[in-house]
Amino acid sequence: MKARILLFGVCGALGAAFAWAQAPAANPMQGLARFAGTVVAVDGKEFKLQGPGGTTATYRLAQSTSITTSHPGTISDLASGQFVGCTAVARGSALYATECHIFPESMRGAGEGHYPWGRSPDTTMTNGDVTRMTNGEVLTSTGSAAGVVLKVSYRGGTQQIGVSPVTHITVITAGTASLVKPGAKVTGGARTAPDGTEVVQFLGIGS
Repeated sequence: MKARILLFGVCGALGAAFAWAQAPAANPMQGLARFAGTVVAVDGKEFKLQGPGGTTATYRLAQSTSITTSHPGTISDLASGQFVGCTAVARGSALYATECHIFPESMRGAGEGHYPWGRSPDTTMTNGDVTRMTNGEVLTSTGSAAGVVLKVSYRGGTQQIGVSPVTHITVITAGTASLVKPGAKVTGGARTAPDGTEVVQFLGIGS
């Protein structure tokens, strides 16, 4: 169950990065349908996915499809100079991270900025460069713990975000279409083409 939750978390982060990397439209996710399941067949650029309840659907990869893989990480995977995306909750003037995603160099700049995230007004998403790391006590949902404070910089500002041992950290790496094969667990987002084909915009492959 933990792996499944992690996979959906990565999907959400990639979706945010993809959407915010596009034009700042009123609703950048409009027309984008999320999906998740297991690949059961591949035919060229198309693959059949078996979803919850045994339902199946066919999707097509495009040349522009962003494909990534992911695996769980730890605080030790964080380093200055990385491009990260952190979901954080505000407590007073401080931000504590519930999730941090370390993006590959090919995704540097995707979704850059600091903006509201989810339904809670206290939850934010910050995508930017780690320009400084400081060891110390950081906030968590229940108190404080030993961790690191990241200074995340983006065009127009910076944020100080506390990362603790209970923060879910995910390392994302660039993938290729060759990883889309029967048995692969995937999540992603697709848009319907004029001919009715579901064209994948971004695809995350679980490890």
